[in-house]
Amino acid sequence: IKELCAVLFILCSPFIKDFDFTYSNQEEFARGIAECTVSINAYLPPHMRVVTVISVAQAALESSWGESRFAREGYNFYGIIETDNTEPHIKSLGSNILLKKYGRRCESTADYINVLNRGTHFTEYREMRIKQSITNTVNIDALISTLIPYAKDPFYTFKVRDTVSYLLKHYPDIFLDA
Repeated sequence: IKELCAVLFILCSPFIKDFDFTYSNQEEFARGIAECTVSINAYLPPHMRVVTVISVAQAALESSWGESRFAREGYNFYGIIETDNTEPHIKSLGSNILLKKYGRRCESTADYINVLNRGTHFTEYREMRIKQSITNTVNIDALISTLIPYAKDPFYTFKVRDTVSYLLKHYPDIFLDA
């Protein structure tokens, strides 16, 4: 129940309602997603936090660095699907898939963290994260390997790893304190 309360607190917190960021290039996008992730993580117990560089890498991949239609029109940076057509959504072109539409950019990051913390497909991810939290270690590759269910692409985890490497090489200062 503590975890549910933490998630509800984050989604209802003034930070999420009031914070937003803008971007016009990859670095600004990465910095904005990183700031959202770090700020949301601050409200969570350690075993529920996500690794900032993985969050940014997935947002970059899922939204083409914030340039996809879903990112521009609905601030959906993680490809999060909406199952209730009465909720705000954007319909994909050429299919009946609905993607969630958010009012602010950080709401997408909060929902992404919630999906990882509550989604039935991410039990292995949560178990790995708890083990790492207990031992006070972070093994990014091990965590990424548990994200196979996030996308249908069989090469998804390889793409996440490559994007993490790119981010750490090109924008290392973003992740120094994250």
